[in-house]
Amino acid sequence: MISPIVSGRDVKIALGAVALDTLLFTGVPYAGWSALGPPSVTVVVLNLAMVPVLFLRRRAPVLICLILCGYAAALTLTVGSRPLASLLVALFTAAALRPARYSGWCLAAILGTHAVNLSYQASLATREGNPWTTVLVVGVALVVFDLAAWFLGRWAAESRRRSRELVRTSEARAAKAVADERLRIARELHDIVAHAVTVMVLQASGARRLLVKDPVSAETALASVEEVGKQAMAELRRLLQVLRTVGSTDEEALEAGMIAGLEDLDPLVEQTRAAGVTVDLSTSGLEGRLHSSVELSVYRVVQEALTNVVRHAGPGTRVRVSVARVDDTVTVEVTDDGSGTVSSVAQELTSGYGLAGLHERIKLMGGEIHTGPVDGGGYRVRATLPAVTP
Repeated sequence: MISPIVSGRDVKIALGAVALDTLLFTGVPYAGWSALGPPSVTVVVLNLAMVPVLFLRRRAPVLICLILCGYAAALTLTVGSRPLASLLVALFTAAALRPARYSGWCLAAILGTHAVNLSYQASLATREGNPWTTVLVVGVALVVFDLAAWFLGRWAAESRRRSRELVRTSEARAAKAVADERLRIARELHDIVAHAVTVMVLQASGARRLLVKDPVSAETALASVEEVGKQAMAELRRLLQVLRTVGSTDEEALEAGMIAGLEDLDPLVEQTRAAGVTVDLSTSGLEGRLHSSVELSVYRVVQEALTNVVRHAGPGTRVRVSVARVDDTVTVEVTDDGSGTVSSVAQELTSGYGLAGLHERIKLMGGEIHTGPVDGGGYRVRATLPAVTP
């Protein structure tokens, strides 16, 4: 939508300022309305000429202010009109909408215009024999008004700048929060789907090969595929339930079984064993409850490590899984001996995001993770996390 050149608010301000100048800073009202002869009409018309100029003060604040200063000085010297409100409105607008290095020229111009005004009043005082005290008081008042209008304009500009900065900051924070949440969901989906699909594809591939030679073993493998699929769907439902639940804490979600925890390690190990990998699980120091985020991170470390064993080491591999809490630290270590038979089918399932996501997760928890091959063959994933309690 295209904004109008002049708003209704601009019109009202311009009319009000010029009307105020006409009523207070010309001699027309004091002469009585019956005295509105040609000279008085001229003063009113010349004052009204400032209205359309003020309409455009937001379009070119500095230029309009300088034009009005020159025009006001000319009015003072010709017909004795001494505009004030119109100049203050123009000065405020310039200070509010333009940098100080430009609006400062407007302040100097208005001070110069009021110097002309004071000179005019001083000449009147001298001619009429009035004391100069009034002229000095008026001069001080004009300087105060000018400075007040300029500083108020600068304050308005700074307030507007801070408001825009606050909006930008809020938008940036909101965008970051959305990006972080998308990344978190992506990590969770990867961890859930990658492990289940890897085990299922490996089992289905084995079942296909054994379907004719050993139907019983093939049926067992297919039953394992069915079970892993059900478990994956259950975990996906838990994730969706967490995402849809408003107001629940992580601890409540853990208690309700909506997110994985340490008690889910045994079913995870059984899934991996069903894929032909020998897994030894040992835990120590885990008698008390850990914070849900710590328990979920421990579970994901073990899950990703076992998934990589199935993919890159294959059936026949022996894996040691250790989860231990000592003082304020939980250590998770998954080490395989690399002695299995690598399946080309399982290797094709890698996404390349698993370990990267794991590093991000552990870093967010304030922990450390180290991954790499071990001497003599095999691979190790070792992570340490703060043992935060609920």
